[in-house]
Amino acid sequence: MNPKNYVYMFLIFSIMLIPTTIPISHAEIGTISVESFDVNYNIENGNVDSIFLDPDFIELLITMDTSDDGTIEITIPRDLLDAKFESSDDIFFVLVDGFETDYAEIETTSSYRTIVIPFFGGDSVIDIIGTDALNPFLEPEIEIPSWIKNNAAWWADGAIDDEAFVSGIQYLINEGVMNIPQTESGESTGQEIPSWIKNNAAWWAADQIDDETFVSGIQYLITAGILQV
Repeated sequence: MNPKNYVYMFLIFSIMLIPTTIPISHAEIGTISVESFDVNYNIENGNVDSIFLDPDFIELLITMDTSDDGTIEITIPRDLLDAKFESSDDIFFVLVDGFETDYAEIETTSSYRTIVIPFFGGDSVIDIIGTDALNPFLEPEIEIPSWIKNNAAWWADGAIDDEAFVSGIQYLINEGVMNIPQTESGESTGQEIPSWIKNNAAWWAADQIDDETFVSGIQYLITAGILQV
């Protein structure tokens, strides 16, 4: 074992032996928003510069400025990063400046896990590696309430006009009732809706094409500036 790890283990054991009735003083207590999740931390003998998620490596990275040996207590939302083996909790793999480091898990709930990681003065980067991480780069799944097929059928049959159909779909997307992949909006040019999109709506309402094909027509309306989201 690397000599550093013996010292890390000693620090962990020292943390675990401290009575819970005696508070640990911290130089900095704060919260950083990571992908819309609040990550709370307490750091002793240092300051946190940043906390960010790297979904490609399933890890949370902490950069910090440390003045002496100390610890950082960090609360990790499970929806942001977690470590699982099948359905049970597993341990995180923690590196401090590239060295594998032991840690103490002091609180565990269904929503988050709180761990305490020791460090040496001068250490600057902590990697907390799990098995499951939020991936903000994934396209959201397509979600369309089934009743919208009725609207599509009425539009294809001429029971409702183009403006009513477009404004209805626009409202549903903006209100989060209907989810589609992120699509860049184009400038409005007064272009009419192509006939193939209305044909798609009729086929989709009759279950002859899938949701993705129907949504491709909606995305066309967005990029053409006909539908604003």
